[in-house]
Amino acid sequence: MCKIQVAGRWLIAPGLLVLASYVLGADPSGSSRFTLEFSGAAVKDNQTGLVWEQEPDRIHDVWGASVARCATKEVGGQKGWRAPSVDELKTLIDASQHDPALPAGHPFSNIKSEIYWTATPDTKDDIVAWQVSFFSGEPVTDQKSGTRRVWCVLGESRQ
Repeated sequence: MCKIQVAGRWLIAPGLLVLASYVLGADPSGSSRFTLEFSGAAVKDNQTGLVWEQEPDRIHDVWGASVARCATKEVGGQKGWRAPSVDELKTLIDASQHDPALPAGHPFSNIKSEIYWTATPDTKDDIVAWQVSFFSGEPVTDQKSGTRRVWCVLGESRQ
């Protein structure tokens, strides 16, 4: 019997099989919602097919600069990153969780209960854009001149 601590939780396992499956991307609880990609630099959400940075951008910046920065990123040797739409970013939210509002056992790191930019501008006011709060799990709008983090997603927009 082996006792190990992973992401702040103690696991009791007969050997290293559980640890190995966690490192390779499986959630030790048995959930297959997320898998690690590109040597752990990204996370695939198996419910949506979206691939996210494993660690969101640490820079707080205005909307335009944040959206542009995603387009220049190379994460895990992959190019083609972009800022997500508000609907895409909302798919990571678990309404039963708060601070952060992410599913229990998620494989992301450096998650702060902050508000993250999306690529979605407000349709009624050109100085406003959509954001998602990972404290409350709610989408909100605010002026594009505010500074926020951005959580980039890989590939073409689906919306």
